[in-house]
Amino acid sequence: MIEILNISFLVFVMIWITSLPIISFFKNKKFLKFFSTIEKNTINLSFLLNFFLIISFFEVNFSLIFYILLFLPLINIFFVSKINLNTQHIVLFFIILILSTSISSALVLEWDAASVWIYRVKNFFYGNSFFNLPNIPGVVSYPHLGTYVWSFFWHNSFFDAEYTGRIFYIFSYSLSILIIINFTKNDFLEKLILTLLLFTISLDYYLLSGYQEYLVFSYLIFIFYFYEKYINYQNIIFLIPVGLFINVIIWIKNEATFFVLFFFLFVCFQHFINKLRARNELIILFFIFIISVSIKYHLFYSFFDVINSGWQGYRINNYSKFIQLNYFFDRSFPIILSIIIALVKCKTYLVFFLVVILLYNKKNNNYIKPFLFFLIINIIFIFLIYYFANDPAWKHYMATTVDRLLFQISGIFLIPITFYLKDLIKFKN
Repeated sequence: MIEILNISFLVFVMIWITSLPIISFFKNKKFLKFFSTIEKNTINLSFLLNFFLIISFFEVNFSLIFYILLFLPLINIFFVSKINLNTQHIVLFFIILILSTSISSALVLEWDAASVWIYRVKNFFYGNSFFNLPNIPGVVSYPHLGTYVWSFFWHNSFFDAEYTGRIFYIFSYSLSILIIINFTKNDFLEKLILTLLLFTISLDYYLLSGYQEYLVFSYLIFIFYFYEKYINYQNIIFLIPVGLFINVIIWIKNEATFFVLFFFLFVCFQHFINKLRARNELIILFFIFIISVSIKYHLFYSFFDVINSGWQGYRINNYSKFIQLNYFFDRSFPIILSIIIALVKCKTYLVFFLVVILLYNKKNNNYIKPFLFFLIINIIFIFLIYYFANDPAWKHYMATTVDRLLFQISGIFLIPITFYLKDLIKFKN
């Protein structure tokens, strides 16, 4: 019972501290009416994560930071008449509580978590900063932000148990699902069923055992979601969380840099098929992304003398081999088979393919085409990773990573799935 109370406390805290007053400063702006409660929490989360990124380069007192974050939402009282605990928060709280209770009963850290990520967590848990990472076991070129937040909530838990920090991963995941649904009192039962469906097809308990995949999964959803809001309302304010989450996600996993790059290709393709003019703010956003990546690579190279380039020991094969038929067939068949198996294994893709079939030649098929394009370029990217690899163990790495690479981008396809199902069900709101 005490453990359940501790989990409940942490879940409440995560919802509470993402009710920071940032969004309240805009209360007199007309665009605020477009923000749901979950959207406000998500925007505040983008600021909070960038704050965590900044302080991760310093040795700070976690307890002091925690108390400050608990206090800050009280400032909302001066900007809004009252602080409401509404339907969205209640649903969010109980979903996180249920999932968190599940991981608390299966305290297992899987391979990458046990060999790499947990050492980074302990590095921050014991008061060290980003610059101490070369002094711990693991791969130094891996980013650190996910483990920093993990250690923060572990440190501020009533229980000295590492899983308490991983509740934040469930918080991010649950928030990403609910923001797609736009949970309100209208059509409550229908939206609850749709919510359970999205959790059913996207939930993988194995990846909640210390992997960083769910953070990339969630923050990619936020990037695409707020970009779509920007397209619909043509208000630059929606690009702020897009830019903030882009900066955050590249510090979670190295491959996320490519996923963001492909997001911009998605944007270009969407503009092309819909005959839209490229807007200056999107070009500026792309250059901000380039600057963020450059800063990250500069820090890792300057202080750790490493370049983020795939798994440890990854090298590109001799170029002359790429055009040899034997090499092509020996590599291509197992890679393609592995990708197909991973797509089938992830239930989200099966539902997405069904949606593609149903929307084919429909009047709104231009909505689905950019998502299909995004999937294709990611599959090509994954194919090339292993096709170019000069490593005798490339098949081993492929067998253990392809499904996780595809999982990280799978959340994006919940957006068109939900779009189609909402249209099918004909929600009142």
